[in-house]
Amino acid sequence: MIVTVRGAKDRNLVKLLKDAANFFADELLSQQLSKNITLKIEVKDMDDAGGYCDPQDDDYPHLPRNFIIELARAKKKIHIFLALAHEMVHLKQFAKGEMKDRLYKRKSVKVWQGQYYPEDISYWDQPWEIEAYGLENSLVAKYLINRNLFKTLNQKPESWFANADEE
Repeated sequence: MIVTVRGAKDRNLVKLLKDAANFFADELLSQQLSKNITLKIEVKDMDDAGGYCDPQDDDYPHLPRNFIIELARAKKKIHIFLALAHEMVHLKQFAKGEMKDRLYKRKSVKVWQGQYYPEDISYWDQPWEIEAYGLENSLVAKYLINRNLFKTLNQKPESWFANADEE
């Protein structure tokens, strides 16, 4: 996967975001699919969300391979990585054709696994969001373990995993 990062305040964050995006792609996508993805990550000031993922290919019926993920600047770096993991799940959904943006009867709709959902469906009832929230913590936890980054991102391992001794 080709990843570029803009707007990050320091080189170490750029390096970590590229590494994390590739790690998440390895977890979510096949190797064949991943090698054909181009991703631009933009870190910017945003008040309305932690991030967005948008396919940059409009050549329906082909599946998108070029994406932009916008991430909100955060005081705690871990929040940027949680948002990135969440948006990478959406990238996977678009790239595999699980989710599509379409016009239906002149209205914008999401198509999720072949079923049409109106734009006004409650955010928390959207199945693509349920999947993304369900996977983001485990993706980041796996990344932190794999790269031994708990200290770097000011995280305590015990805050990520239930302690069986406390039962």
